[in-house]
Formats: sequence, structure tokens, C-alpha cells
Amino acid sequence: PDIHGDQVVFCYGGDVWRAPVEGGMAIRVTAHPGQELFPKFSPDGKQIAFTGQYDGDEQVYVVPTTGGIPKQLTYYPAQGPLAPRWGYDHQVYGGTPDGSAVLFRSLRDADGGRTLTALYTVKTAGGLPVPLPMPTSGAGDFSPDGKKVVYSPLFRDFRTWKRYEGGWAQDLYIFDLKKHKVRNIATSKRTERDPMWIGGAVYFVS
Repeated sequence: PDIHGDQVVFCYGGDVWRAPVEGGMAIRVTAHPGQELFPKFSPDGKQIAFTGQYDGDEQVYVVPTTGGIPKQLTYYPAQGPLAPRWGYDHQVYGGTPDGSAVLFRSLRDADGGRTLTALYTVKTAGGLPVPLPMPTSGAGDFSPDGKKVVYSPLFRDFRTWKRYEGGWAQDLYIFDLKKHKVRNIATSKRTERDPMWIGGAVYFVS
């Protein structure tokens, strides 16, 4: 789910819905037979980006918050269907702070598309996706000024391992997009994941 103002957007039954934060009537935003997943509000709350399984493929789409016809933003063939522990290709994580582009994770280039993924942005107005400078990445989020990204180089969001301390135990880093410098901000023997940049702080699960 994602929240903007007094509205929350979420996935239920393979469709995207929105509802008041305080509760009440939920409104279905999408109604395609394929799954629509990982909805995220644009910064102004006027659009919702999501991963859609249309025509047997997984791509990035945006749709007006009030509903309407989804607009497809990516066209590179997705990998899959993937085993449940690998999740989905073209997974939407959010967007740039100015709302001009959607942030998503893809298997298309990193590690030859075998086991690692990378983060990309794609303009909501259309155009080709642009890879972020980090060669591999799982979940990530932009700083409020858009100059940095907090991310994990590894992706295993759908694994069910608990208390794992092996080579796939994720740490979190901040990448400076201007200086191309990286700094470790959260490290332990186990896992740090799902970073979110809220104001001047980074929140994550450990």
C-alpha cells in the first residue's frame, strides 16, 4: 500500500483500490483480468503508478487516481513467470520527488538478468527507461531533494528466510547521484531492507 494525504491505495484481488485513511468506502481504480500490483501515488496525488500483468507480461503503468485508462510506460519484455521467491519483474517502488518519473526494479540488465536486478526511472510523459548508476540494486528510494538514493544492492524481498546471516543478508547504502559515491548506513550480520526516505530520516526493516 501507499498513502497520500487522506487517501490510501492498495492491491486486493489483483486490482488497485483506494480508500480514505480513516476508513469507509473503497473505490476500485483498475479492473483488468491480469494482476495490478505495487501501487504508488505520485507526489501530487493525481496519478498512481503500478506494475500491471497485461497481455501476459509485467510492465510499468500509470493511471489517474480517480480512475481511467492505464498508460503503459515500459515495453522491454519482462522475465517470467518467475518462481514465487523471485517476485515480479518491473516492480514499481515509487518515483522521483518532482513526480516526473517512476522508479522501478528490473531484471533486464543487471548480472545478465540471472539473479540480480537494477533500479530504473521512466518518465510519466513517455520515453526510454534510464538506469540508475548503481550496477545492481533491490529496493530503493530517492531523498526528498532527489540528489541521493537509499538502496540495498541485493534483492530478496519475497524470500521467507528468518535470522539469515549468509551472503545474501542485505545491507543498506546511500548513493550520491552527483558525486557517484556510496556510503554504508545500515549493516549487521542479518538483513536490513525496504528503505524509505521520509524527511531527513531513512526508515527500514531489520
